[in-house]
Amino acid sequence: MHDRSPLPTGTTAIGTGLVVNGITTYAFLVVARRSLGDEAYGGLAVLWGLIYILGPGLFQPLEQELARATANRAGRGEGSAPVFRQALRIGSVQLLVVVVGALVAWPLGLDYLLDDRPDLLVALVLSMSAFMVAECVRGVLSGRHEFNRYGAYFAAEGISRVSLAAVLAVIGIEVVGAYAVSVGIAFVVATVVGVGTLRPFVKPGPPAPLSELTPSLGWLLIASLGEAFMLNVGPVALEIVGDELGEEAPGVFLNGLIISRVPLFFFQAVKAALLPNLARMAGENDLTGFRQIQLRLVAAVVSVAAVSVVAMAALGPWLVESLFGDEIGARDMALLSASGGGLMVMLSLSLGLVALDHTQLAVVGFVVGMAVFPIAIQFADDPFLRVESALVAAVTAGSLVTAALLRYEYSVHIRSGRMRVADKSG
Repeated sequence: MHDRSPLPTGTTAIGTGLVVNGITTYAFLVVARRSLGDEAYGGLAVLWGLIYILGPGLFQPLEQELARATANRAGRGEGSAPVFRQALRIGSVQLLVVVVGALVAWPLGLDYLLDDRPDLLVALVLSMSAFMVAECVRGVLSGRHEFNRYGAYFAAEGISRVSLAAVLAVIGIEVVGAYAVSVGIAFVVATVVGVGTLRPFVKPGPPAPLSELTPSLGWLLIASLGEAFMLNVGPVALEIVGDELGEEAPGVFLNGLIISRVPLFFFQAVKAALLPNLARMAGENDLTGFRQIQLRLVAAVVSVAAVSVVAMAALGPWLVESLFGDEIGARDMALLSASGGGLMVMLSLSLGLVALDHTQLAVVGFVVGMAVFPIAIQFADDPFLRVESALVAAVTAGSLVTAALLRYEYSVHIRSGRMRVADKSG
């Protein structure tokens, strides 16, 4: 039964942490929404979008490359400390670019997006700094298959964030910057918990040249930014195209988004464990096993996405109103859920290309999606519909392109003899 499961090893442990993180994330946003009011919460929603575009977009490639390098070293019995330190150096350079870019962008429009609040800018910089270190730690945990610790990270992040928000609410703090800073503090707490008493980071090993982490880092960076963009651009885009709706609109959109994308949230557990398993199949030249994992996973994702769209159209508006006190339509919830389902399909396919050492091809789908979004956002009158339909169009185009490229790569690997296909005749 384990062999027939569409879920890769490690999914359960990470998923448990994500369950806790998901519940506490909703609780955090509910507490913040009730404490801050409509307008201030709208600013927090835009900040949330920026954090989860820039953070995963810039630093998740470090986690992926560090996980790959750490797994390779583990297979040779070598320590992770040198490659971990090298990842921190790369991440520090990226972080410096982010900080300088944010300071330069502040008078050029970032101040407008963040409601002219310097405390939100401080929260953005703090969150990016903590997120960079967290991604490096998670890369080592993933590469060492320490999935229990990986799951503990997510649980600690969510619990600490909502705990801070609860304390702020109890003592009557209604300053949006305080809730924003708690997001960054939660990353710090979670990183400490994830490391715990486990010390895979300090085991000595051979020096780690820059090339050990950078063969695909540029391509992964583009793909990661594309994924983060399609995941979190909604509130930021609505702030730009829906100015007439008022400052509270991004907050309403964010609330609908997080409710509609529950399956996508938990898919992160699958994603974190999928790449090492696919890479192992590719390393063993087992194309049959590789394709079976992907086909089972895509079939499961499509089924979950279809059920989610129907469920969100029926129950989504009630959930948003019950939890946050905001009104949103059934059509909005269905479209948001559809965009999340499409992104899950796209991620399932693109990770296959990464595992086959064709990261540059995995980038193509994300580039197509990011190119389609600003075009598709022009073809509706209602601001909510403009953003929602653009998201659906972006993930659909990206998924189709990625599927075509993966199918092509299958045929190339079979013809070249680099991967075997099981003989079904015997």
